[in-house]
Parts: sequence; C-alpha cells; structure tokens
Amino acid sequence: MKHICVSDVVKKPSVVTNATEVTIIEDAKRHIAKSVVIPYAIYEKLKTRLDEELYLLENAKALGADAYEAYEAVDEAGAEDLAR
Repeated sequence: MKHICVSDVVKKPSVVTNATEVTIIEDAKRHIAKSVVIPYAIYEKLKTRLDEELYLLENAKALGADAYEAYEAVDEAGAEDLAR
C-alpha cells in the first residue's frame, strides 16, 4: 500500500491512472486520507459488493436498521468466501 499527497497526483497523474497497488491519497497539511485508488483487477472482484454497499448507504432511511443489520450478517459470510 502506498501513501501519496494530492500534489504528487498533480505532478505525476500516472500514479492514479496506472495503479499497480492500493494507493491512499492524503491531504498534505492535515495527513487525512482523501481518496483511495485501487487497481482495476481488485475493482472487478469487489464491484458487486461496492454497488450493494452504495445502494444501502443511499437508501439507509428507507431500508431501516433491521435490513442493514441483516445485510451485514450476510456480507461477513461473503467476505470469507471472497478471501478463499
């Protein structure tokens, strides 16, 4: 995993466009993570799970806490399957 500043991205954009490892882009002054860049191969594996999580976050009020907790229980099992 690599940590870089926003100014590094401006100087060398290929760090983002040709990511070969997980890269965390930090604010230079406060050292707070602003973005995360992942290689496309990792994205392909995680795409479905990311879409599901985004759907739940966007519709959290409509779904309610019970539905989110049920998803979290199923998601843990899915994470174990993905690790294998």
